[in-house]
Order: sequence, then structure tokens, then C-alpha cells
Amino acid sequence: MADSTAHDLLATFEPKDMTVRVLETLFKVIPGTPAFTFYRTMEEAAPLVAPTANLERARAYATEAGALRTMKVANAIDTGDVGISVYTGLRSALKFFQGDRTAAAETDPQQGADAALKAAAIAYMTHSLFPGSLTEKVNALRATDAGQRLLAYYAVVEVAMPFADDIVNGTGGAVSSLMAKYGGKNISRLESAAGLGASRESEGVMKELMGTLDGIVKNVSAHTGTIAGAVTRVMPKALAATNTVAGAVATGADALPIYRILGAQLVTEAALRRAQG
Repeated sequence: MADSTAHDLLATFEPKDMTVRVLETLFKVIPGTPAFTFYRTMEEAAPLVAPTANLERARAYATEAGALRTMKVANAIDTGDVGISVYTGLRSALKFFQGDRTAAAETDPQQGADAALKAAAIAYMTHSLFPGSLTEKVNALRATDAGQRLLAYYAVVEVAMPFADDIVNGTGGAVSSLMAKYGGKNISRLESAAGLGASRESEGVMKELMGTLDGIVKNVSAHTGTIAGAVTRVMPKALAATNTVAGAVATGADALPIYRILGAQLVTEAALRRAQG
């Protein structure tokens, strides 16, 4: 799937898939974020995103090199191709938040390391996908519903829920603190999926994104209980079958391809907006 287009990856999902159901539930309860709308093709997305878009041009934009790099990295986040451990996904975030600190204590550094890497991956995706200056790239990301959902999912699942206690007790921005503590060599792991220079290319965008991510974490931190409760109700019982985070790794219980679908929607919506009018 490393060279798959957004269209290829969207076509692998169905409306009843657990990943789709989780995202629909999440974005009903994350404040200030567009609802999650499922679509499998450019044609289905166009009326929702850019009704006047030229679909032929949009499909061409979605297969440009930058779009393909974006999808390669989004897929890598889900499959562990950049050394991201399975236990730092949605299930472990819920376990951390719900008080499983015995299990969490052993994996705090890994959770932080992977959160830093995922932030860098989102920054690299933004750098690759959107044209213009660093500020223009970040503004373009935030202008798309898919971009807003990607940032909100990261803020909630990778930071606000697993590090809830730190956010309440800490000072300054949560994401800024994580990057300061766990950045560095962890960000360099991005290059195993995106190629040499990827970590450097992500740096400028990451600086532009930091304030936005810190703000989202702050805004959602008062709602994490509601968010966690809603997601727990929709997730299958199998995800609650193991009592430790390590057990989740062994069963692969956390492997929902959420970044894959969010990345594919981001590429699709960016292409449609560029092809408008």
C-alpha cells in the first residue's frame, strides 16, 4: 500500500467498518470540529467539498508526487513502518485516560515518543501536499474539513487522553512540551518511511502548527471524559479483552487504520479545493 493513491485507500473502507464508526462517533463529540462524512470516491466527495471542482484536474492533483508521499506516510503511521508501536493508538489512549496507570507507566516514554513522531508526520504530510510558504501550507491544511479532523484526532487521541494528568498539572502548551521532551531522534524515525530529509522538511511546518495543536488540546481537555465514553461505547468488546497495554500489542487490538482514512480524505479534499471553479 506504500504507493497507493487516496482513491485506492478510500475504496478499501465500507460504511459499517469499525474505523468509520469510531470516527463518526468521535467527531460528533469533539467540540469545534467538522462532522466525519464517509465517502469512497472523488465523485462522492465533490458535492460535500467543492461542487464546482473539475474532477479530472482533481484526480490529477491527487496523484501528484506530493499527494503520494502524503499517503505513504499516513499509511506508515498505521502499519508501524516507521517504528511506531501498535500500543500507542486509540485503545491505549482510552486505557491511559481510564486510569490504567500500572500499564501506562511502563509505556509513557513510548507514548510520548510516538506522539512526537506522529506530529512530525502530520507536518511532513502538510509540507508535501500543499503548495506555497510554510504559513500558506498550514492555512491550507486548516481550511479543509479533513485537515481540521486530522489535527483534532491527533490532539485528542495522541495527547489529551493519554497525557490528561500532565495537561491538568502542567504549564505551557502540551504538544510543545511533548516535542521538547520527545522530539529529536524520534522525529528522525520519519525518514525510514518518507526518505532522507523528511524530518528537516517537517520542522518548519511543525513550528507553524505548534500553536494550533496546543490550542486544540487545551480546548478539548475539558471534554475528554465525554469523548472517551462515546468511543468506548462504540468499540467492540474485543478491544476490552486485554488488561494491559502489552496485551493489546500481542493481540493487535489497536490496529484501526485511522490515519489511513484521514490522510486519504485530506488528499481528496485538498485536490478538490485546488480544482475548484
